[in-house]
Amino acid sequence: MADLIVETGNGLTNSNGYVSLDDADIYHEMRLHVSDWTGASDDDKEAAIMWASRLLDILVNWDGSKVSSTQAMRWPRTSVVDTDGYSIASTEIPQFLADATAEYARTLISEDVTAVNALAGFKKMKVDVIELEVDKMDRSGALPENVWNFVKYYGSKYSSQSSVTERV
Repeated sequence: MADLIVETGNGLTNSNGYVSLDDADIYHEMRLHVSDWTGASDDDKEAAIMWASRLLDILVNWDGSKVSSTQAMRWPRTSVVDTDGYSIASTEIPQFLADATAEYARTLISEDVTAVNALAGFKKMKVDVIELEVDKMDRSGALPENVWNFVKYYGSKYSSQSSVTERV
C-alpha cells in the first residue's frame, strides 16, 4: 500500500492526502456514530484518506488556482476566500478541507459511494410491456451531501456521477 503523504501547504510534488491520520482521528473523536472509523485499521484509514483526497480533487471544481503547476494535488490554491470574505493563505491546507477529507474518508470506509448500482435511479419498473421510470432523486452520487456541505462555498461540483465513476 502507498504511504500517506500529507500536503502541508507547500505544494508538494508527491502528496496524496489533505489530512493526517492523527488529525482525522481527532476529528472523529469529536463526533458520534463513528464506529466504522474507530473500528478500521490504520492502513484502511490511510487508504480512505488518500481516496477521499483524490475524489475531492476530481469531483470539485475548486475556486482560485493551484499555487504551482508541479504540485501533486489541487490545494494549496491562490485567490480563494473563506465564508467571511477573508483570503485563505496560499501556504496552508484550510481546516474545512482537512475536515471534509476526514468526513469523506469515514464515509468511504462505511460504503463505496463510487460504486454504480444498476438499479439506482429507478423509481418504477414494469416487465410486461416494459416500463421504466427514472427517479433522479434516488442517486446520491459519489460526493455525499455531508461532505459537500464542508466544501460547497469553495467551488462547484463537476458533472454527472457516471463520468466520475469512469475516472475513479
